[in-house]
Amino acid sequence: MPQINLLTDGVRLVAEPTDRFKTACISVSMALPMDEHMAANALLLYLLKRSCRAYPDMTQLQGKLDALYGASIGADISKIGEAQVLRLQLTCLADKFALTKESIAAESAQLLADLIFRPNVKNASFGAAALQAEKRLLIQRVEEELNDKRTYAYEQLIANMCQNELYGKPKYGTVEEIEAVKMSDVYAAWRNLLRTAIFQITVVGAADAAQIAEAFTAGFKRIERAPVTPPTQFVQRARRFNHYSKSFPVNQGKLVIGFRAGMADSLDHIASMTVMNDLFGGGTYSKLFANVREKMSLAYYCWSRLIASKGLLIVECGIDTEMERKASAEILSQLSDLRNNKTDPALLDASKRSLRERLTPASPYGILEWYSAQVLQSEICTQEDRIAAIEEVTMEDVCAAAKRISIDSIYMLSAEKTEEAKA
Repeated sequence: MPQINLLTDGVRLVAEPTDRFKTACISVSMALPMDEHMAANALLLYLLKRSCRAYPDMTQLQGKLDALYGASIGADISKIGEAQVLRLQLTCLADKFALTKESIAAESAQLLADLIFRPNVKNASFGAAALQAEKRLLIQRVEEELNDKRTYAYEQLIANMCQNELYGKPKYGTVEEIEAVKMSDVYAAWRNLLRTAIFQITVVGAADAAQIAEAFTAGFKRIERAPVTPPTQFVQRARRFNHYSKSFPVNQGKLVIGFRAGMADSLDHIASMTVMNDLFGGGTYSKLFANVREKMSLAYYCWSRLIASKGLLIVECGIDTEMERKASAEILSQLSDLRNNKTDPALLDASKRSLRERLTPASPYGILEWYSAQVLQSEICTQEDRIAAIEEVTMEDVCAAAKRISIDSIYMLSAEKTEEAKA
């Protein structure tokens, strides 16, 4: 069971002490509502990653990381429900491998705290050149994702399916919104982050949680907190079916189907929904892989994913464009079989074994990701807890979960028949 410590209002530390790994990982997840400030928030994160007052440029910061036995810093942005979650993560060598008695993890935590609480800001500015550089890099990141046609089709499905919900917004903001961000917007975003974001500091490895807590507690002492927990709208049943399509010069069509999972919140029937999704399209034994891809050869790839934080189930396929109707019909037929208990009972055991393996962490990152994703949960669920709940799921539970699913939207990225078509 992890050590859980509430540092201040809306700030929690979750530590999983273990000496199984050679490294220690520390991440800071910061959840904010999805609103008109998403582009400024995204730029802020990458500006915070660049430097701080103690190490005011990237060269000096890298020097400090090298001194910490080659520690590394990463940053990422995700959507968890209808929250934009900014995350800074630092990976360092475990303390037991230090050449002297200093705590590498404690110094690493202090560096993360300095990046967040004491950034390289002068006169309310992170530096015009730094802002322009991060704008260019963020726009490049957005464009690279859109140039990946699997990602593009998925994002278009979400944007259309959730066009009247905050979840439909892109996690970085749009290119136009990024370009329009001013320095004053980024500075205001930083002040707002410290005051209102929900924070979770997650620590995995042989590290002293008390020392890490001290570094962040000291930073928050100077902040007047008014945390805001971002709510998420759960649409339990599809209101009406929608079909969207677009043509691109690609060799392979991309079919994406969005379902409402019938969940009232992110933990509603979570164990049975997890097993149901796995049997539907989560593994090589799943209905989509075994039938749509292998037996009927209707797709080059075909899988499903459960987005519990928003109550969605998404199926993604790579198909020949002319096979759209046949592939869609077969996917729905496989879901119908799952609802009606037309599934080999032996596959339930196969799914449970596979899920148990996937939920048993083989690296510190697996543990870190598991806990970091719970930044907005009031109570922490361990991987062992989820495995135990999955073991109790019956085929009747799976059928009931499948019956909760309702189709909402299809997005088809069709392949144009041109000589220049590219995969």
